[in-house]
Amino acid sequence: MGKKGVEEMIDEIEVFVENCKYQPLSSNKIIVPKDELDRMLNELKLKLPSEIERCKKIMRNKEAILASARTRSDAIISESVNEANRLVDAHHITELANARANEILESAREEAAGIVADANAEATEVRLGAMLYTKEKVKDIRDFLKATLDAENDNFRNLIDSLENGVYTMDTNLNEVEASLALINSDPQSVVSGRADSYKDYGDEYDEPEAEEEAEEEAEDEYEDDDDFDDDDDFDDDDDFLDD
Repeated sequence: MGKKGVEEMIDEIEVFVENCKYQPLSSNKIIVPKDELDRMLNELKLKLPSEIERCKKIMRNKEAILASARTRSDAIISESVNEANRLVDAHHITELANARANEILESAREEAAGIVADANAEATEVRLGAMLYTKEKVKDIRDFLKATLDAENDNFRNLIDSLENGVYTMDTNLNEVEASLALINSDPQSVVSGRADSYKDYGDEYDEPEAEEEAEEEAEDEYEDDDDFDDDDDFDDDDDFLDD
């Protein structure tokens, strides 16, 4: 397998994310295998320094281009000066020599300035493009990791809320059961007194002692009914046993 560049690695991460499965009942949240994603990100982190070094190399090449341009410019100027000097030595063509020398010198300066300007523009454009590209890709990765972190935090908060609601419901049910048990296991005389007190709400036609007597009689009747019911149940159980 050949060496992959930063762009190829980022494309690979994008394909990996596209192939991740969606979470149940969600159309915008995915399940990301953490180990595989960590591997890709670590590989990208190792690759970024080499890309940055490449940008530095481009900058060094810029300096080399500028140095070459300066050397060429100096050579042209030196050649022009030498030619001008040779022409000046000939007295009969002094004026022609001066004109030619000025023309060559001006042309050399324009050419050198153009070379330097082109080299500066090219180096600046390459550097700017590399920095903008790196910034965009790093931002994309940062946004993806932040979105993944937010999704996992939402899932964790939803789980905590669900568990807290379950605990609250169980506490409520437990309190209701304990209250019912306390009422069932309370003193029967307290139940009778409570019933007698309830008769006070019916007006003056009920006398309090009579209400208490009636409440006691009613409690005894209920107790006898419960005994009869238990006896009937035992009888039924005996019949079933005989039938078997």
